[in-house]
Amino acid sequence: MESQASQKPPPKGSSNVWKQLAAAVFGIVLLWLSFRNCDFAKLWEVAKNANPIFLLLVCISAIISHILRAWRWIFLLKPLREKKVGLWNSFCAVIIGYAVNIAIPRGGEVARVISISKSEDLPWMGVLPTMFIDRLLDIAVLGALLGLTLTQLPKEVVAQSPLLVPGGIAITICSIIGLAALPFISSVMNWILRHPLAKSLPEKIRELIEKLSAQFAVGTKSLKDLAVYPIIAVLTFAIWFFYWLNFYIIAFALGLNTQMNPMQCLVVFTVGSVGVLIPTPGGVGSFHFLVSQAMQFTCGLDQNTALAYATVLHFMCFIVAVCVPALICWLIQQFVLKKKPGSAKKEA
Repeated sequence: MESQASQKPPPKGSSNVWKQLAAAVFGIVLLWLSFRNCDFAKLWEVAKNANPIFLLLVCISAIISHILRAWRWIFLLKPLREKKVGLWNSFCAVIIGYAVNIAIPRGGEVARVISISKSEDLPWMGVLPTMFIDRLLDIAVLGALLGLTLTQLPKEVVAQSPLLVPGGIAITICSIIGLAALPFISSVMNWILRHPLAKSLPEKIRELIEKLSAQFAVGTKSLKDLAVYPIIAVLTFAIWFFYWLNFYIIAFALGLNTQMNPMQCLVVFTVGSVGVLIPTPGGVGSFHFLVSQAMQFTCGLDQNTALAYATVLHFMCFIVAVCVPALICWLIQQFVLKKKPGSAKKEA
């Protein structure tokens, strides 16, 4: 039986007002750097002619990627209880978390934990490690993509830096090995702690290793199942395929498909994914700056067209395909909560 403490919502900690303010300021600076020399009339001319059918396809593709992420999370949450976590509740938690991230960088992780803990009655301390592994799976794929991107740079760039291609191949291989080794990291950490040399480590480092080992042990339970891990791996690559597809569909929406081939799109997509990792509100600024720069460098587009691409893509994937589904999920959850017998007593 779960202890009462484990069912309480995760601690919110002290307010990180200064961190949030710094993130917002950083995003504004990057936004200014992106648009400072932009001709907004030309940008709007490109954006307003976007094909609505392809824009709809982008929304569908983005939502499919969120559903796949929610489905993958179900497998990571599987060890927490015998009853299977519902896809609807998992999707709601994921999409609401994304929506919160638009206003509060990294705040979506807390919202996601609270949402799934309440809807599925799971201990939040058990949920947290699964989100940690969820993030590591994506970092491993992004690392592989970064390595692959280095092998696809223009020939003149590679000629000036001949180590880029072998370095990219090495990064890709290391990322794939790291992905395969993920289920065994907890055992490796425990082995390190048992080694006689570990006794000479500072206490804080030992505590950090112990904490990480415990998180890996809980979060990777599903990955140790030989029948489940391949499914998680396939879902992981499927998620990232649809992320890439969003970028490529927008090129068709804006009539830029003749100026961007799939491999060029992969380079732009990888650079844009790095921009999403920068903790600005909703990726504003960081995404626009990196994607527009990548479009100019990789596809030879002018600044206005590149910014139109980045802006339309950001609006469709970060605003429309996140905020609208998140609002629908939240409204349905509130309706179900009111109809649930005894909900008023629980709230009291």
